Amino acid sequence: MAEMTFDEIVMRALELTPAEQEQLIERLAAALDDQAAEADESEENRPLTDEEVAELMRQEPLAPAEVIERGLTGGWADMGITDGAEWVNERKRKRKARLKW
Repeated sequence: MAEMTFDEIVMRALELTPAEQEQLIERLAAALDDQAAEADESEENRPLTDEEVAELMRQEPLAPAEVIERGLTGGWADMGITDGAEWVNERKRKRKARLKW
């Protein structure tokens, strides 16, 4: 039997009666649930152990070279902000204007 394209499958499904389409949808939903359950049981989706969480949460200070390499330098002045309070007030004003409060 020749393989059907996705569009051909959809066209055939649309030729079914409403009751048959409902059965098809139910069977597809059940198959998707089964696939999702299998994926959840896979190694990739297993819950992290307490030790793995602790390792991910561990923070170590970066060396100055690493800070620069990661682009973590700069501050308000680099963003063109000279007055923090004025910047906040301007953001509030723009948000109120956008939301028309």
